[in-house]
Amino acid sequence: MFRTQRCLLLSLLIPALFLPAIPSANAQRTQNVVVTQVQELEFAGSQNSIGIINASKTARVGAAVDGRVADLLVEEGDAVTTGQPLVNLQTAILQFQLEGAKAELALRQAELDELNAGTTKEELDASMANLRASEAAKKFSDWNFSRVEKLFQGGQVVSETEFQQAQANQKRDEQLYQAALSSHRLNVRGPRKELIVQATARLNGQVAVIKSLEEQLKRHTIISPFNGFVTIKHSEQGQWVTKGEVVVQIIKLDVVDIVVNVTADHVSKLALGDQVRIEVPNVTQQLVFGDVFAIVPEADPQSRTFPVKIRVKNEVGKAGPVLKAGMLARVELPVGQPRKMLMAPKDAIVLNGSKRTMFVVDETTMQVSEVAVELGVSNGDLIEVSGGVDAGQSVVVRGNERLKTGQKVQISSPQTVTPKEE
Repeated sequence: MFRTQRCLLLSLLIPALFLPAIPSANAQRTQNVVVTQVQELEFAGSQNSIGIINASKTARVGAAVDGRVADLLVEEGDAVTTGQPLVNLQTAILQFQLEGAKAELALRQAELDELNAGTTKEELDASMANLRASEAAKKFSDWNFSRVEKLFQGGQVVSETEFQQAQANQKRDEQLYQAALSSHRLNVRGPRKELIVQATARLNGQVAVIKSLEEQLKRHTIISPFNGFVTIKHSEQGQWVTKGEVVVQIIKLDVVDIVVNVTADHVSKLALGDQVRIEVPNVTQQLVFGDVFAIVPEADPQSRTFPVKIRVKNEVGKAGPVLKAGMLARVELPVGQPRKMLMAPKDAIVLNGSKRTMFVVDETTMQVSEVAVELGVSNGDLIEVSGGVDAGQSVVVRGNERLKTGQKVQISSPQTVTPKEE
């Protein structure tokens, strides 16, 4: 049985020993690439300086009113957005006042609506009926007084008291009739304009009261003034805070400012908008560039150096912002003497951990070799390179992500990169 299995295994292996070797797919594949030449150009040399990363904005957010903290909605390290609530103060009394003010507003609105609607048909009918009743009573009183007056003057049996009573009734019913007539005319004309203006003023005054209460309620919610990160909490739930007291501190880190102290002889060589290269050791292996954002025209009284701010766009990773406030950064400032240097496009740089490499093309064999380079100053899309490359050599700027030393390439199109105009 074992002899049979051994014979079967040999019969499978022996033919495989004589099969031709299949070449590696990577060794045979030709990669299409875009190349450009390393240029020798003259630019200002660089000086390596150490700077401190600062937040581009820092806000010590305080309370706008006195109150007790009902809810503290953030923790240190939390990311916040513009307008996001940070702290809620207790507002029960204000809520009750607002409800009462809204009820009063509804009453004022109803009064104004009633005046604008004018007299209803039912009210006019009632007014007319009252006028007719008053008119009938007046006619009867006039007839009765005429009758009693004739009897009294003719010496017939009518006492003076009855005469006086008939006369009084006539005057009373005349006044009642005039009152009913005036009331009916008022109902026909409708409300006066002055009454509508007064009602409108009362309504607007109540609207202002409500807006004032709503504004007070808004001030009881402390919000974030910009996108950023909470760095310090100065309060806790249940604590009493006074107007103006700082509750939380927020810093803006989507862009950061690297502050470098520059000597007087070098600061004059810088200009706003100058591009500089930044390295933050052990933090990011990416190529980081920034622009000179501000040059403070007042020297530090002790060091006699001028603060220069370099603004850099920041990235947010799993641990929050990659560049954090307080970190140290190395900055290549273009303040040295002008000299000739080798310049290559930034796209030619391949990041390999802490190493920086480029792929140089041998145009005879059309093979590439990976060489390590050191980086210097930057100018637009170009950056200074040294170590392993010479002027005029072709380097890969597109398609260099997966290249291997010795791999054949086919040049799709050459590319020319010009330096930034000074």
